[in-house]
Amino acid sequence: MKKIFILTLILILLFSSVFGFYLGNEITSSSTHSQYLHPITAKQYQEMLGVGINVDWMTYSWVNHYYFYWRSKGVIVPSYFKNKGFSNVRIRIGEDVTKNSTVLVQLKEIVNDTLKVNMIPIITYTAPELRGNPKNECTQEHFVKWWLTVAQYFKNYPYTLSYDLLIESSGDIKSYPDVLNKVYLQTISEIRTVDPYRIIFVTPAGISKPSYLSELSITNDGYILAEWHIYASGPQDCSYNKSYINNSIMTALNWSKNTGILTWLGAWRPNKYPKNSGKNGKPICSINVELNFSKAMVSALSFAHIPYDINADTRFFDIQNLTWYSSQESVLKIILRSSPK
Repeated sequence: MKKIFILTLILILLFSSVFGFYLGNEITSSSTHSQYLHPITAKQYQEMLGVGINVDWMTYSWVNHYYFYWRSKGVIVPSYFKNKGFSNVRIRIGEDVTKNSTVLVQLKEIVNDTLKVNMIPIITYTAPELRGNPKNECTQEHFVKWWLTVAQYFKNYPYTLSYDLLIESSGDIKSYPDVLNKVYLQTISEIRTVDPYRIIFVTPAGISKPSYLSELSITNDGYILAEWHIYASGPQDCSYNKSYINNSIMTALNWSKNTGILTWLGAWRPNKYPKNSGKNGKPICSINVELNFSKAMVSALSFAHIPYDINADTRFFDIQNLTWYSSQESVLKIILRSSPK
C-alpha cells in the first residue's frame, strides 16, 4: 500500500510539473521578456520605450491577412521591426473583444510574437463608439468592459506589455474631457482589480494635444503614463513649425513636473498622405520636407528625452513582400538614430 501511495504521489507531481510547464509556457517562455514578470515603474518603462511604430496588424484586413499568412509559414513579422531598430510596437485595434474571442486569440499571438523578439507590445484601443458618441452611457460602459476583458485575458503576461486606453481623442470625444476623466477613472479602477501594476497610458482631450494635458484628472499610482501627439497625420500643407514642436514638448514637460506623470508621444507621421488613400497612397510632401521635418521632430524629442512612435507601419514596410520601402530608408535612419537595438 505504501509503495502504491508513493508511486501515485510521484505521478501526481510529475503530471503537475508537466501541466504547469505547458500552462505557463505560452505566456512566459514564448518570449525573452520573462525577466519582466515583476512590475516596471512608469519611469523605468518610459526609459525602455525608445523609438516605436504604430502597426495595423489588427486594424486593416489586408494587413492582418498577410501577417497571419506569413505566421503560418513560420515568419515572425515583428522580427523585421526589431532588426530595423524599433523598440516597441503600438498595436492598434478596434474590434469588439467582448464578443469576438477570435480577435483576442489573434491579438495574443501578435503580443507573443512581439515578446519573442524582445520588443515592447502596447495595445491601444481605437474605441470608435466612445469617440463617436461619448455622452452615451452604454458606449462608456462598453469602453470599460472592453479593457476589463483585455486585462483579464493578459493578466499573467510580462509587464513589458502595456495598455494605451485610447488611440486618440478625435471625433466628438475631443470636446468632452469630463467624459474622458470619468471613463479613465472607471477603466483604471477595473484594470487595477485584475492587474495592480500594469502600465496604463491615458491621452488628453482636444485630439490628444499636449495643451489639453491639464484637463486630465488622473491619480498617479506610479504605473500611469500620458500619451500625447502632434502631427499624427503628417505636416499640414507640407509645412511645420519648430516653435510649435518645442512649445508642445515644453508643455508636456511642465505638466509632468507638476503632476509627476511622465509622457510619451504615441504618433507622428513624417509625411502627409491623401485622406483614405489606402496602401497605394503616395506621399504628398517632397522628400526634402520629410527629411527636414523628421530631423526637427527627432532632435527636439531626443533633447527632451521623450520617447516616440511613428505613424505607421504600412508607410514604411511592405508586409506583402516582407521588404522595407527603399524611398523611406533615409527617413528611417533619422527616426531610428536614438533607438537602442
